[in-house]
Amino acid sequence: MYEQPGQQAPSSHYAVPTPPRRKTGKTIAIVIAAVLLLCCCGGGLVLAVKPDAVSGFFKDIVEAVESNVANAKVGDCVNSFADVNDARVVDCTSAEAANRVAGVLPDKTETEFNADSACDPYPTTESAIWIGRKGGRGSVWCLEPVKK
Repeated sequence: MYEQPGQQAPSSHYAVPTPPRRKTGKTIAIVIAAVLLLCCCGGGLVLAVKPDAVSGFFKDIVEAVESNVANAKVGDCVNSFADVNDARVVDCTSAEAANRVAGVLPDKTETEFNADSACDPYPTTESAIWIGRKGGRGSVWCLEPVKK
């Protein structure tokens, strides 16, 4: 059997163009790389121009963490304070030293702290600090006066 040659549809030599692929992932990566590069250059410039400013900034952060009374250990000294938020660790030889940490009692509720017997194991205790979450647990720092 033979097909009858008839009129055939003209063949198209042109293909329908496909839409270009979006390159959003590549664009985002380039933007992130540019921002990181700018940050690194800016940080390098600050270090080159004012190296003391950066070291002073980090020194202030370290000093703030070290002087936080929540980081006090037995034997550390604490300044005189009216509010627990004003309490901070100080050098025991400084004029600010008013109290020494006699003991630290972890995992106590505020109710246990308010019972006034938490620091009984430390007879030299004259004041105490409780630091914790309201309604939760915290730690008690039993403080004795610094003898000068």
